[in-house]
Amino acid sequence: MIGREINGIIFYHRNYIERGRLVRRIDYLNSKLVAMNDLSAENTRLTNILSLKQQFPYKVIAARVIGRDPSNWSSTVIINKGSSSRIRKGAAAVSFLGLAGRVIDVQSATATVTLINDPNVSVSARVLRSRQEGLACGSLGGALLLKLLPKDCDIIVGDEVVTSGLTPIYPKGVLIGTVSAIARDFSGLGMYALIDPAVDLASLEEVLIIVE
Repeated sequence: MIGREINGIIFYHRNYIERGRLVRRIDYLNSKLVAMNDLSAENTRLTNILSLKQQFPYKVIAARVIGRDPSNWSSTVIINKGSSSRIRKGAAAVSFLGLAGRVIDVQSATATVTLINDPNVSVSARVLRSRQEGLACGSLGGALLLKLLPKDCDIIVGDEVVTSGLTPIYPKGVLIGTVSAIARDFSGLGMYALIDPAVDLASLEEVLIIVE
């Protein structure tokens, strides 16, 4: 009877130790899987960036986002390239998905990029389908708007909006985003549209800076 109880205790102890080992093994494998998935996603992004770099009709420099400005977290990023890499203030920043923003400050090894949802950024824009002209602007709330639209503007939800080329630093035809809503402006004399940016600005990790 006592021997059976002792064997039971030993068996339980062995199972407990084995279970702990298996749990640690599962946690290790899960962490490896997460790391592999992240690496795969990064490789996909870098491949897309390289493809865009080869196709782009301008000279561009690839840069990685290494931080965000604490005072303007949602619409300003810091990249790992600066004046030593020929990055200049005012240069446009794009990703393989579309327009990201422009460089507003340059140090030797880093630069600050203000994103297109910042209220200090405005870009001449055009609705791809109808050729309707407007001005894409950021806002205090972080929304991206298409302003200066007439009351009879030809624009619908789902329309793609691209750069028109009238703002010199931004190349023509770069995707800005998609119209998600349309409303009358405060004056009642015109319209504006809400744009979903083509680039996920909150999780931007790499950009191309146009240097020429």
